Amino acid sequence: MLLYISIFTIVISIILLYYNWKSNKNATYLSLVFILTSIFGIAHYFIVFGDSRFWLAVFYNNFAPCMFLIGPFLYFYVRNTLLDKTVLSKKDRLHFIPATIALIGTVPYLFQSFEKKLQIADRIIENLDAIRDIEINLFYNVGQSFAFRTILAFLYLIYCIYLLWKAYPSEINDPEVPKKQFMITYRWLIILLTSLLFIFISFTILSLNAAVSKPSDTIDDGYVLYVMAGFAYCVMSFSLLLFPEILYGIPRKIQQNKTKKKKEKIKIDLREDPFFELYNTILKYLEENKPFLNYDFKISDIALDLKVPQNHVSYCITYLMETKFSKLKSELRIKHAINLLEKGSNSKLTIEAIGKKSGFKTRSNFYSTFKEEIGFTPSEYIERLNKSL
Repeated sequence: MLLYISIFTIVISIILLYYNWKSNKNATYLSLVFILTSIFGIAHYFIVFGDSRFWLAVFYNNFAPCMFLIGPFLYFYVRNTLLDKTVLSKKDRLHFIPATIALIGTVPYLFQSFEKKLQIADRIIENLDAIRDIEINLFYNVGQSFAFRTILAFLYLIYCIYLLWKAYPSEINDPEVPKKQFMITYRWLIILLTSLLFIFISFTILSLNAAVSKPSDTIDDGYVLYVMAGFAYCVMSFSLLLFPEILYGIPRKIQQNKTKKKKEKIKIDLREDPFFELYNTILKYLEENKPFLNYDFKISDIALDLKVPQNHVSYCITYLMETKFSKLKSELRIKHAINLLEKGSNSKLTIEAIGKKSGFKTRSNFYSTFKEEIGFTPSEYIERLNKSL
């Protein structure tokens, strides 16, 4: 179970990384935590349960230096989410020192021929206890390597829990932070840290048992711990799928110059939200600039043009406009297309050309979206329009 769940988590994480590595750095840190912990789980599976010499040679020790990055990336994600920031400071480079030392010590092993690594894999498959005698690092042995990684990960995890505990009373009472989004993200962070705690504890107990007795003796006694780790992986992965809004983080209103003139009060509930001003700015930007007319229009375009964090834009669209970005984009494009049709542009342009001028890449996409939004096709709409004249 652990193997398949770990693979599934890696797939989800790669998708998350692909769509966020430019626009949402915090989601990138989170995806890297998932990928690294999943690789650790896969490597552990092939060492203890697997019988494939090829995959064992691929995963055994080759990714060991990367395991020292689980804690730092987790810390970057939790800290930046709580503070609503994305950039790293120069001091943050210090967090990469343990991984760098591990990488230097692992270089001789990394540059061994794959045939040599296959021979090492054969030794482990034949006798799991032989893992103790295999040299993997210039600076420390197998037991010390895992101990260093585990202790480092636990220290970061404990500090992240401390940051979470410390943030609650100040953030929940901060008028510049949307309460609903804060609670969604805060609960997610609790789930994330609790799940990782289960994973770290499970593999630590297994490894300590192997150190006290023999690695082979831990196989039969570790089933419950493997189930716990697999359950934790499931919780993390499916939380992202079921509640994608957790990636919006905890948006915090950027303080504006107090000398600016105050806008007239609008008697609606939205005015109480700290992002009401940005909400209006986005609406004005969409109306005046019409970026949705580009077929590759993305939510990151709004963030870049307005020079605001993307999670702030996502929050405004989801909670203040009460829609999804894809839905908003379709509505704006259809509204523009209807405007062209009512102005008689269909007499000069084909329906397909109107669709392209409205931001649709293909005729079929224009037709299907138009019918979904309006209830009938562009051709039927033109007929109704002509009959009403």
